Amino acid sequence: MDLTQADPLSLQGMMEELTTHPVNSNEFFQRFKEQRLSREQLQRFLRQYHYFCKHFVKLLEGLLYKTPVDEIEMRVELIKTLHSELGSGSLEQAHVRQLERFARALGLSEPDLNQTQPLPEVESYLQVLRRLFLETDYLVALGAELAVETTAASEFQYLYPGLQKYPEFTAEDLAFFELHVQEEQQHSQWLVEAVRKTAGSPAALAQVAAGARETAEAWHQFWKGLDRAVFDQPSCQS
Repeated sequence: MDLTQADPLSLQGMMEELTTHPVNSNEFFQRFKEQRLSREQLQRFLRQYHYFCKHFVKLLEGLLYKTPVDEIEMRVELIKTLHSELGSGSLEQAHVRQLERFARALGLSEPDLNQTQPLPEVESYLQVLRRLFLETDYLVALGAELAVETTAASEFQYLYPGLQKYPEFTAEDLAFFELHVQEEQQHSQWLVEAVRKTAGSPAALAQVAAGARETAEAWHQFWKGLDRAVFDQPSCQS
């Protein structure tokens, strides 16, 4: 269902549209879960996904800074999300560090990851978030972050079981993916609370919906880019 059909005056309608957006069951997710990928294909995926995750947290910090000082309820929910992303105060539990442990299991070092060149769709998604988080009205930015956290919840229902097929990966290697099966749902709930407490008028909800629409579609394009890069290129490894 197209998010543009959502009733912009209904938070419930907005959430229904986000959770039924095609990105939540896109072709990359299906293929990743069902097929056995080569080491090279997994590395292609991980490079791009890590690049996004690493830069997203910095954008989230920017969104928090740009949120008006008097919007305390919104800032509280954003802080909870950012605190979670950064390991709730534990350096080794920071999500990007957990993802880098999986990268090492794939044979990718930190210098390898630092040399990653983002796909056009990955860079485009980050630029959309940068603009919405830092250059638009804070309510549009809130809608963008609501969409980020809500649509992110579905990916781990595919990525985690997809990676469990490979006996060479330990539970510690896959900790990032296991954690996010439940944690993204909590992040989404925090952002729903932020919207409920911050967007108190039909006009405000319309701004939230605008940010959510654009973000969900850009996220869909992100995964189309990964699908092309991971599955439509010949692999050198079996």
